[in-house]
Amino acid sequence: MSIMSFPTMGTRSIINIDTYVYSSIHGTLESIKHVLKNGRLGDAFALLRKYHDSVTINVYTNLYLEENFSIENFIVEKITNWLHGLEQLPEYRQMSQYIRDSSKLSSITSLLYNDDNYKKTRDRCNDNLHYNFFENLMINDNQIYLKNRISLLDAFRQDVKNIFVLHLSYIFYLKDHYMCSGDYLDALDVGMPPEEDSQYWVAPFIQQIFSNVIAKERPDIARVIIQKTSMHLEFAE
Repeated sequence: MSIMSFPTMGTRSIINIDTYVYSSIHGTLESIKHVLKNGRLGDAFALLRKYHDSVTINVYTNLYLEENFSIENFIVEKITNWLHGLEQLPEYRQMSQYIRDSSKLSSITSLLYNDDNYKKTRDRCNDNLHYNFFENLMINDNQIYLKNRISLLDAFRQDVKNIFVLHLSYIFYLKDHYMCSGDYLDALDVGMPPEEDSQYWVAPFIQQIFSNVIAKERPDIARVIIQKTSMHLEFAE
């Protein structure tokens, strides 16, 4: 809701399209929660791939619009056509490679992909989506005892966290104004002059997520975000 007022430049959409993307992701995470409560770990991994796909789409569309929108190209056809159901986006691998090849995001990308953790996450998701091994069928049966079920749950937990960090790292770096608090606009809405620099204040829940997740899990990425952003984001070394 906090980003709804920022128009998505390069499209004909009045409301920021990420409003709907994040609402959809919220729904996928809720579905994962319900599936895990029922012990269907294989289905949870399949939904995790959908979560990863949604994250990739969100980063890709924002990046593609930023790199292709201009006064001469006021409507970016590829994204606009996708919004109106006229054209599909590229497949996952193409979108992922486009992101990884971008010079705009190279500072974040080089840190995120300094190991093969994301490849392992994708492989686990694909194995369970396509039942590549008999074990993938068995772990979806909540009545069967499997000695590696706990280790797979641990892997799942880390996979969710890794995707979450990837998503917010890219978005905080690429769209740092998404982090803003509502103070600046709230003041304007009631006819009061906004406090100095309040347009750069960060929403409390954003600061909490940044400190408790990104800075804790990936302080190297947190430093890069802090160096680039003009937002008043706090980071204690």
